[in-house]
Amino acid sequence: MAGLVGHMGGILAWMTAVVSSGGRVSRRALAPAPEAVMDLPSWYLLQLQRTLDALGSADPDSETWTFSRIGDYRAVWWQRRLAVEVAIHRWDAEDAVAADVGAPPRPLDGDVATAGVTEFVVEFLPGLLSAHTADGLSGMLRLQATDAPVEWWADLDGGGAVPGEASIADTSIRASRSDLLLWLTNRCSRDSLDVVGRMDVLDGWVELQR
Repeated sequence: MAGLVGHMGGILAWMTAVVSSGGRVSRRALAPAPEAVMDLPSWYLLQLQRTLDALGSADPDSETWTFSRIGDYRAVWWQRRLAVEVAIHRWDAEDAVAADVGAPPRPLDGDVATAGVTEFVVEFLPGLLSAHTADGLSGMLRLQATDAPVEWWADLDGGGAVPGEASIADTSIRASRSDLLLWLTNRCSRDSLDVVGRMDVLDGWVELQR
């Protein structure tokens, strides 16, 4: 848990530095997380408030450096990234103590999960596919939400996101928006998914994310 808080606090400090300067910032140039575990909560909350202040005061359309694959160099890109990153790591924190508290982690907010799935399919999946040769990852993938009228299509042979709707899905996965994002990031059990088509895509996905 201490490692998770230190990791997330470091990401927040980096986001603040990038948005405040508008340029690329090396995370190595920033002060590290405190070594004493007792100092982590207050340090984390300070980093969070600074990030919220920086993003809250920035014009969403103002230009800033991002690592967007599609060339979106606006502050609003970081606003979405913050929401998704914090939501996923909040789930990680609750999952880490689930056995101790006797309760599973709460689902991700549906709207945040929607933004996160779109971000993953459009921004991150093409790079992952080009860098790995996981077995089973081929064909057309359809992700369909069960809790909202939204779906995503990805061509696993052609580099990721497909604009609009394709004609045929080789693998179709239905789940809540929260579970879809958690599965995309290797956090959700396949028991939570309704899968039709090629099951080997599930095994290949695990290898893709390693």
